[in-house]
Amino acid sequence: MSDQQPDVIEILEQDHREVEEMFAELESLRGASTEAAQSRRKALAEQVTIELVRHSVAEEVLVYPQVEEKVSAEEAEHAREEHAEAEETLQRLEKLDADDPAFDDELATLMGEIRHHIADEEGEMFAHMRQVIDADELRKLGARVEAFKKVAPTRPHPNVPNEPLPRMAAGPAASLFDRMRDLATGRGTDD
Repeated sequence: MSDQQPDVIEILEQDHREVEEMFAELESLRGASTEAAQSRRKALAEQVTIELVRHSVAEEVLVYPQVEEKVSAEEAEHAREEHAEAEETLQRLEKLDADDPAFDDELATLMGEIRHHIADEEGEMFAHMRQVIDADELRKLGARVEAFKKVAPTRPHPNVPNEPLPRMAAGPAASLFDRMRDLATGRGTDD
């Protein structure tokens, strides 16, 4: 494995930064009433959803089993619980138009949930992973996460348990269906 391959923690932290950038833009557009601004907010919320779902499913299938085995079963379970909460929020948000008063409330809930989750991962879990998983293994896991995200679902599926086996079983069909819906609707093409 090449030293040029980013490790899994670097990849996940980059995902976190990208989501934070989208959150910042969403916050800057809060209260904007023009049609263009509302359209941009909805497109950004859709892109956040796509990125968070791909990221979360990759963590649930590939990262958290490693955390559970080598770091802490409690940390892995806590992260899965946080994902489940955020996925329910994402599903509610997905159904709302940007000019719906509930949109801002759900978006604020999502941002709070994700920022808390990022703080947990970057504040504890990632440091613990670096202590017990060697650098080459972290790079290999990074390559697997990058590849997995390319075929992961793009929409929330809160009825699928946040465990590796159910996610792997449902993943191909969910991903295909999600991506067909995205293509038909143009969702996620505004970035």
